[in-house]
Amino acid sequence: MDLSGIEVGFEYGESDTDVRKEIVRNVHTLLLTPVGTCPLYRDFGLDVSYLDFPPNVAKGLFTVAAIEAVEKWEPRVRVSRVDFQADGVQGKLGAKVVLAFG
Repeated sequence: MDLSGIEVGFEYGESDTDVRKEIVRNVHTLLLTPVGTCPLYRDFGLDVSYLDFPPNVAKGLFTVAAIEAVEKWEPRVRVSRVDFQADGVQGKLGAKVVLAFG
């Protein structure tokens, strides 16, 4: 799974307002930060141990980790769904996290 290719967006419309842009930036930072690497906030981020699992297992573990992290660190939104894109040529698996208010 390729962490650098994570996309974050809203369920309806683009992220054009300042609040939406702030939330997208916050969630993107959250999903790209391995847990334990942020000084003073050691539980901020994702447990990236799922990277070593087969793709089908990694998808499920990433989805659960993303939902739990967003619930904890960005309570203004919830994860509506997580879509995955496979790049068979390079052997990468990317994720798109779709958010909704509420």
